[in-house]
Amino acid sequence: MQLTLADIHFDHQIKTKEDALAHIVGVLTDAGHTRPAYLQGMRDREEQISTYLGNGIAIPHGTPQSRDAVLKTGVKVLACPQGVDWGEAQTAYLIVGIAAQDNEHLVILRQLTHALGDDRVPEALSRAENAQAVLNILAGEITPAEGDFVEPPPVFDEDATFTLRNPHGLHARPSAVLVKAVKQWQSQIRVENLDTQSPIVDAKNLMRVVSLGAKQGHRLHFMASGDDAHQALRAIGSAFDAGLGEIAAQPQQSVQPGEKDRRSWLSRLFS
Repeated sequence: MQLTLADIHFDHQIKTKEDALAHIVGVLTDAGHTRPAYLQGMRDREEQISTYLGNGIAIPHGTPQSRDAVLKTGVKVLACPQGVDWGEAQTAYLIVGIAAQDNEHLVILRQLTHALGDDRVPEALSRAENAQAVLNILAGEITPAEGDFVEPPPVFDEDATFTLRNPHGLHARPSAVLVKAVKQWQSQIRVENLDTQSPIVDAKNLMRVVSLGAKQGHRLHFMASGDDAHQALRAIGSAFDAGLGEIAAQPQQSVQPGEKDRRSWLSRLFS
């Protein structure tokens, strides 16, 4: 399942979450994916927990109890450049409405990982004028606004790569253990998933770490800069050795610079 231009709809008038939910269910219903009753399922889900992911993106979907209102799996996107109040001081510019009978929609969520890791996304979405612009943003192709300052890439003192062994990947629990291990150090620490060519993200930000979509066997490349950079990478390695709180300790050899044939992270960034 891939998002297409036909899946993206614009509305410049919607300001509230309730109106956004009603609109997205209307679009899903018109496309034959749901019955109108699915709206209550989305409301119930929002009552349980907000579906706002961050960086201006929300993914409203129904509860398991509302699945009988889903006729076939589908996803529709509502772009609101004016911003929609999603509660708790959060503003959504992109509402990805999901109607799921199975796990097909997870592919769509993986498409959002680029956007979730880029702080420029909310401003870029507020400038989006058409469906193609939205698809480009979700793919990580963001055109700087006129006058934007382009921050130079950071320079890191040390780096190391560790292989994820957790059977279920880097989901919420092991991600939290990893972030806790990273936060105890003063150094600036970034991480990327070498196997998915992910963006480089802040390793102290839980949402960004989860957005890497790391699975068992994926290689996570950590870069650290600061007085305690060396100690920080050793501690991160120890956290991986300990199974990130999920699996039995099994020491692994981290891959240090010079021990692997790879381009620098800087060259990969601009390739």
